[in-house]
Amino acid sequence: MKYLILLAAFLCSSPLLADSTFLSGLDFARVYEEKGDLQYTQIHKNGISVTDFMTKLTNDRSSLGEKVALIESLSSYYEWADHPKGNFGLYQKKYFDHLKKTNNKIMSFDNESVDPETRLLWVLMNDYDTSSPNVKAYRHLAEKMPQSLTAQTISVTAYAYDILYNDLNDFKTIQDLKQNYLKPYFENLRNFNADVPVEVKELAVDSILPYTLDCQGRLKCLVDNSSEKLMITGLNNLSDTIKQNIRSGIKINDFYAANWVNSREEALAWINLQEKQVDKMTASDLQKAEIRYFFINTLYELMHNIDYLSIRLYESSFIGELKKSKSKCKEDAICASETYVKKIGSDLAQKGISKKEVELLHSAKNKYKIAAENVSQDLGIASAVAAAGNGGGFQYQFESTEDALFYLMFYFHLNPEKIGEMYDLK
Repeated sequence: MKYLILLAAFLCSSPLLADSTFLSGLDFARVYEEKGDLQYTQIHKNGISVTDFMTKLTNDRSSLGEKVALIESLSSYYEWADHPKGNFGLYQKKYFDHLKKTNNKIMSFDNESVDPETRLLWVLMNDYDTSSPNVKAYRHLAEKMPQSLTAQTISVTAYAYDILYNDLNDFKTIQDLKQNYLKPYFENLRNFNADVPVEVKELAVDSILPYTLDCQGRLKCLVDNSSEKLMITGLNNLSDTIKQNIRSGIKINDFYAANWVNSREEALAWINLQEKQVDKMTASDLQKAEIRYFFINTLYELMHNIDYLSIRLYESSFIGELKKSKSKCKEDAICASETYVKKIGSDLAQKGISKKEVELLHSAKNKYKIAAENVSQDLGIASAVAAAGNGGGFQYQFESTEDALFYLMFYFHLNPEKIGEMYDLK
């Protein structure tokens, strides 16, 4: 699953540093850099003396956002520089000594006798070199600074980061993020005090959300899996929503252009035909819901040139069926797939899919492919799947991932229990 997350980062072409620790990946510095303030770029590259750091961090004329950018840039220097001078601990000690001297109190994020801005900076300094930010502390301090855009942004980003990097993206947690963090943040964005430029929403928050909210086949993230009934309802609702998004031309997220909408009629025609075949399957209601969602969501992703299918197909038992034709077809994926469909033709007919219906599905797939090729945004990502041989690399190269999806659906029609191979069931 970590590989899929990294692939998502590549596919989406986001500026997010996929392997960055929390503090170095806040992206506050970039907000100021894009407005022409290059001091943070220099700190990121060359560091800063302890004395200058303390002068900037304790300057009453500096905004809270600028101080956060300062800490982030220093963290980035020690995380990414080849041969950094000193260590982050020197700055932590100097700041902590300063706080003890000026406050004469025990420091903690919930110590109400210390102002919340100071506590926020203290927590950030404590969160150096971690991928598990102190979400509770940032939430608490955001509540103490309800008008601070900086505090609210850090609270949202810390939670989104923690969910993503620590595999906490179950359905209830994702809903908590959406309802209790993102919804109030977006609704009140223009009403917060601008102690950081409002572009922080786009450059910091929006840069991580596509990954945090992207469940990518993790069932516990997609739907409430506490009961089979809730899973079925949840998956069917998601399928219906995606179909409506295709009809309405709604993008997966703002990273993508919208010209794929010119192929939506052909996509919907293929989806409607495929749904009829799913209804005929001899399978449980849950398996049908899983197969229906898998097909609709995969096609929606392919419309945006997002290809997760190739990775999943590489690891699926369907490859074993293709390998049975390797003496005839060698590494020709279409040959192997057509041979497989011909072999199971009578079994498909007994399950309700006649030869004519196979041809109708084939036609619908081809019409979609032609329409999609006319608006293609080629990212140079091969739609290839491979089956590992005995220490070798026996491969099947599909002309397109749409072809792979088309043939795979016949395999699921006869083997609905194999749909679990397309999901992360942990």
